[in-house]
Amino acid sequence: NPLGRLLARPSLKLQQNLPSQNAVSSRTFMGMFQGWFDASFNKVDEARIKEVGPDRAAAEWILRCGGGIRWNTSNRYLRDYNSLPPGVNRKLRIVAIDGTNSAIMEEGFILLQNLEMLEEMILYNNNYITDESLGYMASYTRQGMKRLKVGKSGNITDKGLMHLRVLEKLELLHLESLPAVVDPKNVLSELNKRLPECQIIFPPHTDPAEEDSV
Repeated sequence: NPLGRLLARPSLKLQQNLPSQNAVSSRTFMGMFQGWFDASFNKVDEARIKEVGPDRAAAEWILRCGGGIRWNTSNRYLRDYNSLPPGVNRKLRIVAIDGTNSAIMEEGFILLQNLEMLEEMILYNNNYITDESLGYMASYTRQGMKRLKVGKSGNITDKGLMHLRVLEKLELLHLESLPAVVDPKNVLSELNKRLPECQIIFPPHTDPAEEDSV
């Protein structure tokens, strides 16, 4: 029956729009490989820390993952791993970390705990940062962190932001594009109570006039 065969035949347009099984398998494999590759960059090498000191070891970690660091001797961020100074200079201290678009994971966050001059950090558009990641970061940097930006992440919820309450020296907290936060007003209320000296920016949930003054 020609009409029956025609009706039973899949639409050519539909066939063209469907990804092949090989294409799906290839993307899955590449995603797994990328995850493994990124995880390898976040492994902590205790021997390396002893050899070069915590700041140099942390700088190598951040730069391997695609981020940037700022030394206490410079106003510019260093982003090229090959531009790290040769030899061991323990007088160089990290004062700021820019993790924007980087592959940093919480496995490497233990490297933050001995950065005595770290006072600023940006965690923006990071695929691997979660609520638990913020908990580790806050725990390791609670004595020195002054400025923090967290944004463009679908992994961070109200619970993750609550971890930031322990950052007792925080002066500026900038939050944005966090769609998994379901009750931003409650989060802001809790953070303001625990961090009364900190200016918190979380558009569109905070006063734009205060944001413009920063």
